[in-house]
Parts: sequence; C-alpha cells; structure tokens
Amino acid sequence: MKKILIFLALSLIIVVFSFIPARTQVKSYYSGDAINYNNRLVVASTDSESLEIFTLENDGLKRQMNWRPFNKRFNREDSFYSVKLNIENNRLYAYVISEYTIYKYDISQINKAVLIKESKNTYWEWYSRVDKFGDNIVTISAKGVKIFNNDLEVIDSYEIVNEVPYNISSGGSDNLIFNINEHKNEIQVFDRQERKVVKTLNINFYGKRNNKALYYNDYDASIYFADDRSVKKVNSENGSLKSFFEHLGYPGFDVVSSGNDFIYFANGLGVVKLRKDNMSVVTSKRTGSLTVSQGWAMGLKAVAMSSGEKVVVFNNSSIIVMNDRLDVLGYFVAGEDDRVYPQENLFLNLNSSTVDSGTQVEVSGGGYFPNEDLIINFYGEKYYLKADNIGRFKKVLVAPDLSESNSRNRSFSQSETESGLIVDNISERVDIKVDGQDSLFTYSIGLEIKDLIIRK
Repeated sequence: MKKILIFLALSLIIVVFSFIPARTQVKSYYSGDAINYNNRLVVASTDSESLEIFTLENDGLKRQMNWRPFNKRFNREDSFYSVKLNIENNRLYAYVISEYTIYKYDISQINKAVLIKESKNTYWEWYSRVDKFGDNIVTISAKGVKIFNNDLEVIDSYEIVNEVPYNISSGGSDNLIFNINEHKNEIQVFDRQERKVVKTLNINFYGKRNNKALYYNDYDASIYFADDRSVKKVNSENGSLKSFFEHLGYPGFDVVSSGNDFIYFANGLGVVKLRKDNMSVVTSKRTGSLTVSQGWAMGLKAVAMSSGEKVVVFNNSSIIVMNDRLDVLGYFVAGEDDRVYPQENLFLNLNSSTVDSGTQVEVSGGGYFPNEDLIINFYGEKYYLKADNIGRFKKVLVAPDLSESNSRNRSFSQSETESGLIVDNISERVDIKVDGQDSLFTYSIGLEIKDLIIRK
C-alpha cells in the first residue's frame, strides 16, 4: 500500500480576530456545506456564528452574505450553529439552527436571506446539528434525531444518541443512519424503515477521539472512514476490513465522495484523493500554507459540477475550493469581516402614545443598519424612507379617520351631552411596524387613536 511520507509537522495555530468592539471573536472554519445551484458552487458555514454564504467566481471564492437574525425578545442578535443547503422546486434554501430553533431561509438570490419559516421546540431540546438524511431535513441533539418536512413540521424521530453529535450521519444513504461510538469501537447501523439498529460493526478506531464522518457507498456495500492511522474501507454487512490506506498518524477527520470512483479525506495536514476500488493514491495536497494563514484541513465537501468535481476544504484558517486534481481555485480567509453592523440596540419612539383621529404623530427610531432602506407599515399603508449614517430615522404620519373605516380592534362607547347630543367615543389600538430591508430587523410600537362622532 502506497504511503504519503510526512516530513513537515504542523502546529495548529489559533489566530484571534475581532469584528468590532464588543463583538464576538471570529472563529475558525471547520465545517459547513456546499452545493451545486444552477451550475454555481455555493458554500455555507456558521462557524463564525453568522450565516455566511460564498460562491466560486472567476476571481476566487467570494462571500455573498454574512448576517445574524435579530432576537426582539432579548434585543440582541442570535447565533447560528449549523447549516444545511437544499434545493426545492428549483430554489435554494438554507436550514439553520440556533439553540432551540430551526430556521428555513430562501437564499436563491445568494446575497439575501428571506425567512420562510421558523420552528421553536417547547421541550428544551438544544439542537446540535442540522443535516439531510435521504430526502429529509433532520436535527441532531442529545435527545436523538428528529425528521422534518419542508414546512419544518416534525414528522418522525429516532432515539439515536451520541455524545459527539457529528458522529451521527447518513453517510449518503437514503435509509440508513450510522452512529459511530469510539468508546466501544463500533458503528451502529440504524434502519429507518425497520426503526431499529439492524447491525453493529466492530471497528478498531485508532487515535484520539474527535469528530468522525463516514461515507457509505451502496454501490459496493462499503463504508469508508478515517481514524488517526489510516483510511479504512470496511464491509457494511459484517465490518470486515476490505482495504485501507495509511496516512501516518495524523488526525482522521472527514471522508467524502460525489461519485462511484474516488473518495477524498482530510487529516489536518491536507487532503488526499484515493481510488475506491483499491485505496491507492491519485493525488494529494498539503493545505497548511496554501493561504496567508496556516491551515488545518478538517471538514470536506465534494460537489459534482459540469466543469468537473469541486472539493471544498474547511481549513481552520480559511475555506479553500479545489478542482478534482486538488488545484486551488479560490479561498476565503477567516477574520475578513465586511459585515455592516447596527451602531446601537433597536428602538422605536412616538412623540405621543395617544393621538386624535386625523392628527399627526411622529415616529422615530434607531438600531438599523447605516443608510438602510426602511419600510414603515401603518394602518394598511407603506411608507418608504432611508435611515441616516448611524441607522436612525424620523417620520411624521397622519392618524386615520376612524369614522370612515371599520375594525374589530376598536372600542366603542356612547355618552349624552346636557343639550341632548349623542357622542360616540371611538378608540383603536394599532401597531406601527418598521422593517429594515438589508438587516431584516423588524420592530413595532403601539399607538392609540381616538375619535369622537357627535350626532343628534
């Protein structure tokens, strides 16, 4: 068996970057997803706790989106922890998790995320990862695997648990779920149709325990995975070793494939392409010094495209895209932060909380992006304006004439004057909502409108 001799020992260098004062430090890229959308390579990651979307262009890997949703309840930005891309009806969606919530965003425009739906569980299940098993979006947590439909409704669940959620995967199978247990040196194979573990494969995992990903190939009934000594090809029926490739003691991380002939694996030092049939080396690439910062190859994605297979490497200090010969096509370095940030917390104010019908009310606010386009929604009308260079705005609105409209949200009472006139006292509580078009921040404030109608 051919070996790749390793002479250069790399140390994992953790570089600390900052966004702006009081912002979370940028984290390294170690995982994410990639997909072919309309023959365009789209890459996603949430390792920075933001949803970052990249595309491969002629001049390299370019970031198209970098943002977090605003949590109105706690008046802060939320953090994302995992992302899965999926194409449905020719549109591209990103499924993202944050604590107890899973979100579905339409990102077909690539540089803009439109929230389609969100689903928060009420039983305090903290989601660790989102993935796709077969045709279904799934979440993985300490409580097991939950299956969602495209409307984010839970349609099934399996009691499959692992202290390392990353070690639960489908491996590309439509029906099987693999649970790698390094403590017991075994892989449990769970059949979704039979709803049980159908076999347990005894595997000798060598080295330190860390995130493990495997690839399952139904074509040759084999499972491929990497430990800290070798990449193994084992029989999926009985766990017997069919072939292996030694990579000399570096951590084994991801193993991926997008076809029937080759696999790629990452061992920190770099990426190696192997033939599936005999596990011989096709080519390899050290990724430590491919970009301006030292790297450490961890997560991998292989994507089939008309221009040839693309390999995405989450290289700790950067994200690297290679072709099937492992030539670098582009990269993006961690810490390059071009996000636009709000300068203050989101707020809205009124010059009066109660106004008479037909009179003016001034709404002001801030916490939106600098110079952002805003839309005010008030009593069925939309008002378009732009925030100033610190994200603030002011707008004078006119309260509607309640006598000329009807609403179920109003209160009504009558009184009689000394001269015998009947007075209808009308009061209606309405919302003024302000939506940011770039930040997607939305905030509302209540206004009470009063009116008097005097009749004989």
